[in-house]
Amino acid sequence: MEESKKYKRTVKQTFAKKKKNKRGHGSGSGSGSGLLGVKVRKLQILIPGGKRCNHPDLLLSKTVDYIVHLKLKIRFLKALSDMYSL
Repeated sequence: MEESKKYKRTVKQTFAKKKKNKRGHGSGSGSGSGLLGVKVRKLQILIPGGKRCNHPDLLLSKTVDYIVHLKLKIRFLKALSDMYSL
């Protein structure tokens, strides 16, 4: 029973820290996450539908799908170009 209380307290403290870190930029230790946030926002702009992705894993998955889509488009256009150039 006591371990359950400790666990709940630890979870509450962890969430409180995360909320605190989201409000401010932190005191130097979070400077890397600021740069990462900028890169994520830039990626959200580049990827179609990226602005709707709130979770980084979903954004990364959409990025991979978009890269595959672009590669297929290039192959198709090259084949089309080869077909019409005699």
